[in-house]
Amino acid sequence: MATAFENILVGFKRDERGAVAIIFALTAIVMLMICGLAIDVGRAVHANTKMRAAIDAAALAAARGVRLHGLSAAQATALAQKMFTENFSSGSAGFATVKSVNVIVDVSKAQVEVKVDAEVPTTLGQLAGITALPIPKSSVAIFDAKDIEVAVQLDVTGSMGGTKIADLKDATKSLVDILIPASGTGAQKVRIGFAPFAAGVNAGPYASTMNGGAGAGQTCVYERKSSGYQNSDNYPAGAAALKTKMDLPGAAGCSGAQLLPMTDDRALLKSTVDGYSTGGTTAGHLGTAFSWYLLSPSWASVWPSSARPANYNDGKTIKVAILMTDGEYNTVGGKGSSSSAQIARDTCAAMKAKGITVYTVGFKLISGAQSEQTMQLCASSPAHAYSANNGAALKKAFKDIAESITTLRLSK
Repeated sequence: MATAFENILVGFKRDERGAVAIIFALTAIVMLMICGLAIDVGRAVHANTKMRAAIDAAALAAARGVRLHGLSAAQATALAQKMFTENFSSGSAGFATVKSVNVIVDVSKAQVEVKVDAEVPTTLGQLAGITALPIPKSSVAIFDAKDIEVAVQLDVTGSMGGTKIADLKDATKSLVDILIPASGTGAQKVRIGFAPFAAGVNAGPYASTMNGGAGAGQTCVYERKSSGYQNSDNYPAGAAALKTKMDLPGAAGCSGAQLLPMTDDRALLKSTVDGYSTGGTTAGHLGTAFSWYLLSPSWASVWPSSARPANYNDGKTIKVAILMTDGEYNTVGGKGSSSSAQIARDTCAAMKAKGITVYTVGFKLISGAQSEQTMQLCASSPAHAYSANNGAALKKAFKDIAESITTLRLSK
């Protein structure tokens, strides 16, 4: 028979078992709450990442619509809300509940702000009294407000005849439409100039200024005589000095397509390129050089006041050269032994050193040929070099370049 003392010991033993059970139960609840919160936080982080991407996409799409397509504030708001909803669907929302989507549009700045208030309902986190985890987010997209200067080298040589020149005209006009939309560019100043070339560059009424009045009635200009000016945008002081630095062989081989200084007149730009005809050989380095001169502040005195370029690296202006060709650079004049391709490459390097962004577009070029290599070397980076094998691809290349120039940026 058990003694009273033994009974007491048994009682203590039973009490100890009960205490352990209680401690275990409490610990299990705490661990369950911690694990539950970890799961809920993970879901919230996933939803936050997805929502950030959706908000950015919505703000960018709406800002692009304002700038490129002239959307009103109401239209931009509707587009932003639509884009957010499509990109943050129930499948990608990570169980988040969207409470509100607010869109603020400033048409004058092409600026769109998207603010979203959302939350992720908790699961086991509710055991700790936490019913939801908030994930408020906002994003502001705005077009870079810097002024834009674009010079386009256009190949109008004999090989560009037929459907090629028609394709080039179509692509160039699409570039104009994107950079200078019918709705305007607001406070941003965007100007485009053309540098068509064949055996020479037809400078039109500006030729007499460039050559010091030599060769009355002759409008085509060619290489500079001195190698010291060959890859430079320096403009010699005085007409006589310039006259001695330019070759003017005459009108032979001169294209009828005249150079157009930079302008924001979209109708003039379109009618000018529509009037271009083809003929002659390929002095591509001259097209490259005159693209540079259109952008160079050193040549400001040559151009009309409305076409004068801004200073280099003024912090307010983006300078871009778009160099297009369909063939080998096979014509060169003046002094020196450098080929047209080499002069073009050296000119591109000098332009880029001045802060000019260079895009290139090769149209139906032979793979591995000198012309393709020149386009690749001239471009500011491999991503700035485009190749097109048909009219549709050429138009897309010009479109992609135009949209790249008018780059959107997320300000926060």
